[in-house]
Amino acid sequence: MKNKLKLIKRWKDMLTGKSTFNVKQGVGKIYSETEIKGYYNDLTNKVSNNTVLDREGIPVNTTIAGVKAYFPISIFQYGLGVYDLFLLENKEEYLEKFFRIADWAVENQDKDGMWDCFAKLKDKAHKTQSSMCQSQGVSVLLRAYIQKDERKYFDAAKKAIDFMIKDVKDGGTCLYQDNNVIFQEYVSEYNLSVLNGWIFSIFGLYDFCLIEKEKKYNEILEKTIKTLSQTLKEYDRKYWSNYDLKRTIASPAYHNLHIMQLQLLYDIFKKKEFKEFVDKWTKYENSKINRFRAIIIKLKQKLFPNEYYDINTSLQK
Repeated sequence: MKNKLKLIKRWKDMLTGKSTFNVKQGVGKIYSETEIKGYYNDLTNKVSNNTVLDREGIPVNTTIAGVKAYFPISIFQYGLGVYDLFLLENKEEYLEKFFRIADWAVENQDKDGMWDCFAKLKDKAHKTQSSMCQSQGVSVLLRAYIQKDERKYFDAAKKAIDFMIKDVKDGGTCLYQDNNVIFQEYVSEYNLSVLNGWIFSIFGLYDFCLIEKEKKYNEILEKTIKTLSQTLKEYDRKYWSNYDLKRTIASPAYHNLHIMQLQLLYDIFKKKEFKEFVDKWTKYENSKINRFRAIIIKLKQKLFPNEYYDINTSLQK
């Protein structure tokens, strides 16, 4: 019950715009469709006085269950945010902060190229590997490589992407079904296929393909874009979007994130399906009735037992 009350408070903060985990992410202010520059989503709001840093400048998170951990996704998003701020403001302090994150990524990667993600949060519902974690780590490392031209950053990025594209059956984060390619933010027996995590994973693979021209990476990128364009209808509730393929409804913040991400994918890949769902889901978002309905359903799904997710791993700060 105590953790559920904390979760309600977290949701209240999210709905009133006070949450540091569900900050608004528009289209990146300085991203490029043809070269690696700023990040695709605007993560600059992840950099604030509310961000808890250790003595080395690395973000530290605490779950509602009181577990303190170095959560790689939070760390990488902070790094991508400070890198954008460096590009926008040209202040060396931001570049220094960014390279602390890039070096942390190199030092904390295991021999297979994986970052230990959800085990750090004592997550009992999923395995520790995450395609979103791998992807955003890659995006950090490649920006460090572009900035400093040190091979260690590229080598670590390649190890990370090779782990990300490995089949979940072999311990990786990619679900291969027939000719479909789906990246898994959460790896579990349920094959959740979380939409925002899948798209974030595409961004990291796209970054890698901008530098590495080896055919297999581009083939996987093309297949996952095709799979996503054909699967989007399964995320549509006819009044709101789903968070995953198990019909977990998206929160208002994630629904808005879906729209921004699909707009980016349309701008880059020109798939008409992406624009169709941008327009459709924007109409849903503009309806107060739809929004209220989505919030009520989301609260119900969050507060009652769910075999797909462990609420104790929700980040409190």
